Amino acid sequence: MDEDFFQKSELYQDLYYITKGREKCAPNHNFGPNIREYYLMHIILNGKGYFETETSKFNLSRGQFFIIFPDEQTFYQADEEDPWEYIWFGFDGRVAEAILASMGVNRQIPIGSINKFDESNLFIEDMVGMEPFEHENRIQLQGMLYWLISLLDSKTRNNTMKPIEKINRKIVYTYDAINFIKQNYQNVDFLIGDISDYLSLNDSYLTSIFRKTTGRTLHEYLIDYRIQKSREYLETTDFNVREVAEKIGYKNSLSFTRVFKRKIGMTPTEYKKMTKKR
Repeated sequence: MDEDFFQKSELYQDLYYITKGREKCAPNHNFGPNIREYYLMHIILNGKGYFETETSKFNLSRGQFFIIFPDEQTFYQADEEDPWEYIWFGFDGRVAEAILASMGVNRQIPIGSINKFDESNLFIEDMVGMEPFEHENRIQLQGMLYWLISLLDSKTRNNTMKPIEKINRKIVYTYDAINFIKQNYQNVDFLIGDISDYLSLNDSYLTSIFRKTTGRTLHEYLIDYRIQKSREYLETTDFNVREVAEKIGYKNSLSFTRVFKRKIGMTPTEYKKMTKKR
């Protein structure tokens, strides 16, 4: 597996590139159930497999795509006899969902085909192979992302769709817990127990289903989300470390610095200096 990841920048807010990579899967290789915090488009280069959302299942093959929407649980698996190879592009932005909708792609229809795939494939290969940390390449990737979305065809006539009979309540509870964290992470007095109280659920039950759904505990998700938001502040504002710590719900900057270094591998100050150089 080969992947890169780029930090959010104030230069790109409407629609911005985050990550890309590719993988040639082993038979029956799967991923999930999991929930993402950004959009993730998979383009199938060869082989086949299936993609499941909370309500539907799609059989997909070469030249087709599927998009994972933020905060939705998904699962996907390579075929046993002809496992797929795919490229993925992660992106986000305040108009990302609207742009996808303009192409007929939404949370109910998150799949389709790439127009003129045989011709477009070379361009897609070039895109995934670009070095993202060069400023010129980053600008180019932004434009290429728009171009890539323009190729999406959401027609589902060649796909097999199998609706799930009822919504899994565990997914709903996980989704509600994530939303509650996003609404309250800035509160220094915020406790994990507040989530189960809000949802009127037993603490251990919520903790169990959240971990099974996301692969993380509630506490881990809260920390990861706070660190994600701190990176945005460090990259796009002039706030000092103490101010950033307060913005994301830490009572003191020393605790924040310790957690940040454990997660990112450098202190917030070092991270801020590094991103300002780019």
